[in-house]
Amino acid sequence: MESLASILVSTLAVTLLDRVPGLAFGVPILIAASFVFAATHHEHPDAIRGAMLQWLVWLGVILGVVLGLVLLIGIWV
Repeated sequence: MESLASILVSTLAVTLLDRVPGLAFGVPILIAASFVFAATHHEHPDAIRGAMLQWLVWLGVILGVVLGLVLLIGIWV
């Protein structure tokens, strides 16, 4: 049986994809940008992977906050 957390996460993901159709295109671009940023600063594959995760978190948080603000403004207006 599915846990409540997995049901909530899947419901949230479907709702978010429904409200923000460009999100499905934005995630691969976010991954690619993180890889490019990491690869331009490091040469060793392990260092690139580590830096890619760091860039992914930073960019994801920044863009997620902006997305959240835009969604909140859209709800109020």
